[in-house]
Amino acid sequence: MTHEMTITKLTLWHIGLPMRFTFRTSQGTLSHRESLIVGVTTSSGYTGYGEVVAFTEPFYTAETLTKSKDILLTTWLPFFVGKTLSGPWAMYDLIRDMPNTAPDAVAMTAKTVDSASAPADEPLADTWRSHYPMAWAGLENALIHAYYGEQRLSTIGTLVLGEKHKAIESGVVLGDMPIPDLLKAVDAHVAKGCKRIKLKLKPGDAVARVATVRKAHPDIILAGDANCSFAIEQADEIIALNAYNLRSLEEPFRVKDASGNYKSAEVYRSLPQELRQAIKTPLCFDESVQSLAELKAMHATGWLDVLNIKVGRLGGLRETVRCLDYCRAHNIGFWIGSMVESGVSKYMHVQLATMADTWMAGDLSDMSRYFEKDIITTPIEFSKGCLAVDFRPGLGTDIDESVLNEYTVAKFVFE
Repeated sequence: MTHEMTITKLTLWHIGLPMRFTFRTSQGTLSHRESLIVGVTTSSGYTGYGEVVAFTEPFYTAETLTKSKDILLTTWLPFFVGKTLSGPWAMYDLIRDMPNTAPDAVAMTAKTVDSASAPADEPLADTWRSHYPMAWAGLENALIHAYYGEQRLSTIGTLVLGEKHKAIESGVVLGDMPIPDLLKAVDAHVAKGCKRIKLKLKPGDAVARVATVRKAHPDIILAGDANCSFAIEQADEIIALNAYNLRSLEEPFRVKDASGNYKSAEVYRSLPQELRQAIKTPLCFDESVQSLAELKAMHATGWLDVLNIKVGRLGGLRETVRCLDYCRAHNIGFWIGSMVESGVSKYMHVQLATMADTWMAGDLSDMSRYFEKDIITTPIEFSKGCLAVDFRPGLGTDIDESVLNEYTVAKFVFE
């Protein structure tokens, strides 16, 4: 029998999380994490939570926190008040009746959304969703956690098929820093039991950074992330990384156009096959693959070996599950990433990282590295490099309301 869930209230918290250090990549820095938390309360009194993981500046994708907040407050949240979901993905049927109006802050963007840009069989509301995946993911995750949570079912445990482990290993991401400091940081994390390190890399010193770490730790699983920072003319640096047995290298080449939009499949399709054959390191894609359609397009170029899975970037759990199914069907490696996010999004990724067929440990390490306090009650803290994972109902953990309120910059309620 299909479960029905009626929505009585939607809440949006705009929060600010002070970070314990400045995180640097080739694309920018982050020292204070603003985020949006969506709460969906049902007629049973249960509340499901989701997080909008867009950044305040468009260094990762074109979607920013302001754009996400605008479309949620003006269109999506008020629309769902009083609606009833008769299945886990019923929200997709409902949005076909969503009014075709959008705030100027959303419409006037690099990815302009208008009736001409939408396919003939796709309502404009669906087009907005595809253009603002992180805003939609925050809402969809809250809806789906509420739907399964009030039935006392685990969302990830129910939706994501396949064998799962009861614990995960940590995977530390280290930002751009002087090489001596980098080596000290790697030493410290390996001493705590971490077996997988990912380095942020940029043109000029990428090989030196990898070589230094690999010499000091020949047996650890080592990965790299270039964040689309290398020009094609700098490919020799990428080829030189062949010698260091990287598990994968993310987003090596520049693929953004002048408007900040990713042209990944187009760029990689134009590259010579000789270059593809010269690069032996498995290539992983992250920010330039934001949907199943883009995954298929990149896979068709012959350059994609591995996919970094982030629910927010992919636009919610439905699209994430579709991408996982595609990867499994086509023997594409996948593993679980992270967005410097609160536990509302992070714990969902912790659960996903239990999948037995992941490519390597995810970008999941102690939350206390980033923030003094988290807004969930389940500590994400690894012991000797391992973390036991819970699959309680819904999200799998509870919200610490006192911390949530402490970090809240603004709060909006629709009921």
